[in-house]
Amino acid sequence: MFVMANVKITREHNLGIAQAMIRARGLVDGLAEQYGLKTYWSDKGVTVKHGMTGITGTLEVSEKTVTVFVELSFLQSAFKGVIESTINSILAKELI
Repeated sequence: MFVMANVKITREHNLGIAQAMIRARGLVDGLAEQYGLKTYWSDKGVTVKHGMTGITGTLEVSEKTVTVFVELSFLQSAFKGVIESTINSILAKELI
């Protein structure tokens, strides 16, 4: 796949790593069920893949930050702004 656009968003939090992972797991598991995502968890976060579109991404949790990285193909790059806005909105709600 030829990658044309990437989305990278890092948000700070004061939850501590354990609580941030709990929230991340709940959020990602809910989105996975809703959108048919495959998830691959590690001790620091998750890699997700959407089978129909081929969009892949990662969510990494640290003591003070959560970073989301999404790889978009050329055609998907047209939706980069919408994807960034949606991720920012979700993180703002989940990391308070």
